Amino acid sequence: MKSDTDILMILFTSDFYKYYYALNLASTYQACNKCVTVFFSGYACNFLKKNWIEYDKLKINYKMDEFRMTSYTEVLKLCDSLNVKFFFCDTAVKFLNIKKIDFMESMNIKPMPLYRIVNKHKNNKTFFI
Repeated sequence: MKSDTDILMILFTSDFYKYYYALNLASTYQACNKCVTVFFSGYACNFLKKNWIEYDKLKINYKMDEFRMTSYTEVLKLCDSLNVKFFFCDTAVKFLNIKKIDFMESMNIKPMPLYRIVNKHKNNKTFFI
């Protein structure tokens, strides 16, 4: 990996709009020939669940639909088709009592410890959202 083209995005937010925008940013960077890795941690892990919409406290998803914006699941599919790499913090998932069966089935995502992902990307650009 070349560090000048690699980007690590750490998503920790419980704010669905920030989370959604971060995924749009990830897909845009990837489309611009950057190599993007998204690491889901903390409250952001709730948006990986089948019942993710329950965590959209401000009902942003409904507003996006009203404005005919790309849906959350479509953005996830776009990220997948662009080969954005997805990892999650196993500790955060355990802390939040999320089981593997709770994850959306279409997600191509793997567990990785925080230390390993940070060490792997220590010379790359990192965004924390």
